[in-house]
Amino acid sequence: MTNKIIIHLIDKEQGTDPILIPSANLLVVNENVDNLTERLNDSFRKDEKVLRTEFKENRLIFQNGVRNFSVDNSNQLFFDFSNDSLGRMIDLMSGVNLATGGYFVYIHYTYRNTNYLGVFVVRDIEQIIFDKPEDSENFTVDTTTVINTDKLAMAVRIDLDRLTNNQPRYLHFTKKQTHQSRYFIDWIEAELADKSGDDTLALIYLINNLNDDEFPINQETNQRYESEDFRRHLLNHINSSGKIVRIRELSNTYWQNEDFLIDKAEELGLDINGEFQGVDKFLKRLNAYEIKSGKVKLIFSQKDIDDGIVYKGDNNQIIINSEELSNAFDNL
Repeated sequence: MTNKIIIHLIDKEQGTDPILIPSANLLVVNENVDNLTERLNDSFRKDEKVLRTEFKENRLIFQNGVRNFSVDNSNQLFFDFSNDSLGRMIDLMSGVNLATGGYFVYIHYTYRNTNYLGVFVVRDIEQIIFDKPEDSENFTVDTTTVINTDKLAMAVRIDLDRLTNNQPRYLHFTKKQTHQSRYFIDWIEAELADKSGDDTLALIYLINNLNDDEFPINQETNQRYESEDFRRHLLNHINSSGKIVRIRELSNTYWQNEDFLIDKAEELGLDINGEFQGVDKFLKRLNAYEIKSGKVKLIFSQKDIDDGIVYKGDNNQIIINSEELSNAFDNL
């Protein structure tokens, strides 16, 4: 999983100047390092505040370092990228009074057959432990300092495969508090174009590609939702929240598993933000369409249109391409 890793520290409290405490060499990859990578990546992919976008056109230190490394995955370029990019971070943090430092964990790793280059910013926290010295009959209460891998201060992850193949949305990052987000976004050179339309279409694609046995159980009937019934229910749910779509909340509401839709999106190779404003003209595709003429009524979905099952022919024809319906008609 882990290919390369190095950890640097920027020591800075609010109102003070940042101090860089660097590592001299890459870490040796072992089981502990792989465990760290897994935890950081897992925390990142479960964060609803992750945005997916691209680099700005104007290339600076961070982007140049990433692009150079994507061409040549050498240890030297990885090391140079970590040092050069942190030099710019020091400059940016110096002008932000409220900024605080942390451990900058640079990792080149593979997850689900995809190459990622990630920078995860984590901080240490104090925890209480129980200890029983050998010369004591009682347990004592003590404290220890650990790294909080469950809560990322800031993080960015680049899908190197998508970047190399000129595919969009290769740059993924966490968008936190305002004062942190601005300098972090400047550092990683992220383009903040609105992706709500793309995310809404990605959600439709995700739902369209659920297998029959992947639709959730209706808690009122204890039966699995039929496709059209679930689409209507999902659309009503999204509309009731002001069309704000939260992927983990939807997963928990319908599947009682916060990771279900995230895992499904990754399985499909789909890039979708964890939270976004649904675009109404695309959300309507969750609805079933109904057209009627005389005693003839046709009910179908946007998926039926996209899959070529229902389409408009010549001379006022509506074509239904279905072997099942054809056989049923033959048996009349």
